[in-house]
Amino acid sequence: MVSHNNLTSGATLINEQWLLTTAKNLFLGHDNTTKAKDIAPTLRLYVGRKQLVEIEKVLLHPDYSEVDIGLIKLREKVPTDETVMPICLPSKDYVEVGRVGYVSGWGRNANFIFTEHLKYIMLPVADQDKCVKHYEGSTVPEKKTPKSPVGVQPILNEHTFCAGLSKYQEDTCYGDAGSAFAIHDEADDTWYAAGILSFDKSCATAEYGVYVKVSSILDWVQKTIADN
Repeated sequence: MVSHNNLTSGATLINEQWLLTTAKNLFLGHDNTTKAKDIAPTLRLYVGRKQLVEIEKVLLHPDYSEVDIGLIKLREKVPTDETVMPICLPSKDYVEVGRVGYVSGWGRNANFIFTEHLKYIMLPVADQDKCVKHYEGSTVPEKKTPKSPVGVQPILNEHTFCAGLSKYQEDTCYGDAGSAFAIHDEADDTWYAAGILSFDKSCATAEYGVYVKVSSILDWVQKTIADN
């Protein structure tokens, strides 16, 4: 996805006509007073690398300053095949410490250059308290203070979880936000979007990426799609 000022970000196809992304991605190049109906015409969305698709509307979570999520509805259904396929929404919470998820995206690489090829990384779910202490110094509300190693604070609350670095000390980076934290359930041989990457500024400089927990927003997602 490309904003009107050519900033690149990600989005996750969850059925043939809808995608999940972050509210921050939708607001790229806009201020927080911009209406959703005015954001949609400014975005360019590609499925894969080259297939440009038209956006009908974008919808923001009603508490998007704390729940960094939004939905994109396409004008037409996207043809799906082996290379373009929606990921399933989870019916349960797959987030548990140590569980490994796959995150793919078109964001910046280790040289801080946008990649020409879709890349992926395997990352473990991290201990939430350690993540909060890393970014905020303490888990005690009155003792919290901004201390992000990258100078930007993530949103951390009951709707989020953190993932650590890969075994090669790699991580997601700028432009990957909106990508799914994909977990494979061996019981039904299905891939689920357990999270949506919200904080893509870590770039292996900070120790954790931060994701919106999809099970936490599932009711809103399903109702919004049904109503629109």
